[in-house]
Amino acid sequence: MLALAVVSFALAACGGEQAAPGSATAEVTTVTEQSHEGSDAAIAVCRQVITSAGVMVRDYNAFITRLNQTQNYARIDKEDRYARETLNTGADLVREALSPEVPQDLEQKVQEFLTTTEQLSEQIGARRKLALNKAMDNWSDARTELIDSCGEFMPTGTN
Repeated sequence: MLALAVVSFALAACGGEQAAPGSATAEVTTVTEQSHEGSDAAIAVCRQVITSAGVMVRDYNAFITRLNQTQNYARIDKEDRYARETLNTGADLVREALSPEVPQDLEQKVQEFLTTTEQLSEQIGARRKLALNKAMDNWSDARTELIDSCGEFMPTGTN
């Protein structure tokens, strides 16, 4: 049997210390402003990752459930196509949410997530049943690492 993806989104917010009024220098203020821009960009891409990943998992699981039932791509209706379309659309939306202000370490994790998304989509399209579990494991690991990193940027109480 092929494995279903399991989604668990736990986000922790990290609080930042603020300097006392009037104590920051111009240089420190500039760094703070750049950091804020990076944080806003990170929040935007992370929100898109969380939204896209949830839909991706839903449609992938529907595909795998149907494939496990039939054990035959020819008899799964269009679940494989829906799963691939969702993976590709989700990846496109994440790419659109990326901006130059996203911190480099987070962008690297986003790129790994996008790469593993493409690889998973390719395995579905090539109808390689035996390769699906490995591709899903890689995608799931990249997704989990990315979402864990997003926890550093997400405000408390958001998802």
